Amino acid sequence: MFKITPNPPTEDLSSLASQLAIERAFAHYELPPDNTPRRRHERLTTEDVLAQIDEILQSASATAYECADNLQGSNRKLALGVVHLVDLALSRVDGLLDKQTLPA
Repeated sequence: MFKITPNPPTEDLSSLASQLAIERAFAHYELPPDNTPRRRHERLTTEDVLAQIDEILQSASATAYECADNLQGSNRKLALGVVHLVDLALSRVDGLLDKQTLPA
């Protein structure tokens, strides 16, 4: 089979230039060079964690709703069901946040 586009050049990643480029890329994205996941050393309060979960659920709800707008039939009903479930979880987290912010 004839290809119009040539194969990409093979690059030796063990060269010094390649290693420096890899280190710069990892440093730019603040990734450890051994490809282990980053761990946050800061201690988050329960309220901070709940607020982050709240934001994530709001994003998930908005994404599922946007997806549902572009669907029809049973697929739309399924996406709207996901929106409903995420909204239920969001209301639970909001309730927990309200309890966290009340003075003891």
